[in-house]
Amino acid sequence: MKRLALILLLVAVAVTSQAQSSDRLLGFYAGIGGAFPTGSLHDNFDGCVNFTGGLEGGYKHFVLKADVSYGQPSFNRKNLFQVLDSEGRDAQLNAAASASLLGVSAQVGYMIRVGRRLSITPATGIRWNRYSWEVNDIEWSKNPDGLDVFQAKNTSRVTLSNVGWMASIDFDLRLHDRYVSNAPLMNGQARYTSSLRITPWVARASFSKTVPAVRGCFVGFNVCYFGLLSKIMQ
Repeated sequence: MKRLALILLLVAVAVTSQAQSSDRLLGFYAGIGGAFPTGSLHDNFDGCVNFTGGLEGGYKHFVLKADVSYGQPSFNRKNLFQVLDSEGRDAQLNAAASASLLGVSAQVGYMIRVGRRLSITPATGIRWNRYSWEVNDIEWSKNPDGLDVFQAKNTSRVTLSNVGWMASIDFDLRLHDRYVSNAPLMNGQARYTSSLRITPWVARASFSKTVPAVRGCFVGFNVCYFGLLSKIMQ
């Protein structure tokens, strides 16, 4: 009898919780992580630390999220376009030790609640990646000792960009929540939930301008603060 009463109490709490939850969700996240290229993509670029920020909206269990990330990966090759002079020597070199990597993604996911403090959201979508850096056009000559030396003649900025598929899984561990009166965009009282979000992800990328063309995947992870507003049903 006591066990049955406990079960009924738990069911009542769960139903009440669901009745007070909202179909509309609005959130943001920001944090840090890493992106590591694989395949022949890694022949040109190394991994890097990423800074990430994004927005998320939801209806019932479905969510739409979009974010921007930025990092500065180092090079694994010094002449990615294989620009050579008449004698087969490098005629172009990277002007700095690192490039910039900008990523913009949009994904649709489905939120699954696992207990009171954890939710898991698998998602899929697209990601636009852009590498950008400066190169020096160089000219070779002989120094007074008869050794070959080069001199930079011109500096220009080059970019590589690509759109590919992306998949991720958000693990949101709830830290605490509080109630907000007259919450923006919620037309009334809402609940604000703070969570620690851990997101492993993978994204496809290929670039045909390099010599040879390279392709592979970015494998990464993000650790973010996630803030979520949910309207309280009256």
